[in-house]
Amino acid sequence: MKVRVKENEKITETTITIEYFQYNEDIEKIVNTLSHLHQTLTCKKDKSLYQIYVKDIYYIEVVDDKTFVYIQNEYYETQYKLYELERLLRDNHFIRISKSCLLNLHYLKSVKVYIYGKYEATLINNEKLIISRKYMPEFKRAFQL
Repeated sequence: MKVRVKENEKITETTITIEYFQYNEDIEKIVNTLSHLHQTLTCKKDKSLYQIYVKDIYYIEVVDDKTFVYIQNEYYETQYKLYELERLLRDNHFIRISKSCLLNLHYLKSVKVYIYGKYEATLINNEKLIISRKYMPEFKRAFQL
């Protein structure tokens, strides 16, 4: 596969063209990734609404029946249910790691064995999340362990 990037000062909007011999899984992943780059999620914090880029979300967690979206050092609340976000973000490298948490694999730094068959995920901001046993097989497939 060849990748060409070319600057053109005459255009006003970036356009990406993908040429392929045969459509396959790799092409599909590239198209999905590109199409989700500017996807946003409406969230609220301190009585204000925000559009948070999905690509900036480290993880999403439900606490006391409220859904929170965590970015680098901040968090916001969203009205979505976790199962809705799981379906919505399926192609954005999000994976369920527990009954109440979705993790963005792009921000995963490391994983280590925790206790009783659970694992501990450390994110690039050094925050730690628990991966429950029930979701470990799917996590291993997604993370290619």
